[in-house]
Amino acid sequence: MTARRAPKPQAAPKAQAAPKAQAAPPARAERQLDPLQVVDSSFVAGAGLLASLPPPVSAEVAFAGRSNVGKSSLINTLVERKGLVRTSSNPGSTRQINFYEARARDGAVFQLVDLPGYGFTHRSKSEKAAWASLIEGYLRGRVTLAAVLLLVDARRGLEEDDLELVHFIEASRDAARRPVELLLVATKVDKVPRSSIRRALDQLSSAAPRTAEGALRRAIGFSSITGEGRRDLWLAIRRATQLGGVAPPSSSGAPPPSGGETTGDG
Repeated sequence: MTARRAPKPQAAPKAQAAPKAQAAPPARAERQLDPLQVVDSSFVAGAGLLASLPPPVSAEVAFAGRSNVGKSSLINTLVERKGLVRTSSNPGSTRQINFYEARARDGAVFQLVDLPGYGFTHRSKSEKAAWASLIEGYLRGRVTLAAVLLLVDARRGLEEDDLELVHFIEASRDAARRPVELLLVATKVDKVPRSSIRRALDQLSSAAPRTAEGALRRAIGFSSITGEGRRDLWLAIRRATQLGGVAPPSSSGAPPPSGGETTGDG
């Protein structure tokens, strides 16, 4: 009779390894939102006559300059909308004062006023006289006007029309309303060699009439192509309108284009 083999001892079950602790998901970097970024902008009204100006509501910032200096593009770049102010291939096509409103992320609201460009010769004398009367009437009598941004082509500097505007604004000071601050903006600095921009800005400041206190007027370089100077200009506008605000630069891009009022890129 054959003896049965003793059963092989079974190996003790292997201890199950403790489950690996799952690594905590990396902290998501929170993008810091810029309080100064414009989150909404819109066309308010257009006026071809002083009598049709909208009621004064809050501090206004006016944009002035020659017809081909790039006012429309500058305003679009400021509010980060390509089509709020439609540009035109024909300088001098703006025939009225256009009012826009811009609201920043921190709640500050700005009234932006696009004045008709001057210095364009292909208009009749009567048209030029009407535009001059409209612009001068607004600059002299608008009680909510806080600042005028005088746009000058960085390659050309101040011209006779620009100097006349500076003197007119200074002569229009009225104790009955707040002082109007004049800001010099040198546009199209992307067309100036980098090594020459500082010199162009210094020359513009030196050529401009001094302030009532005898100080030089600082010139801000600006490019609608690269966005250079956009933040500096917003900070200057905030100081002029007493809305303040200093924050880290915005990291977001420009929103998609949308419709607006047609003006010349002047």
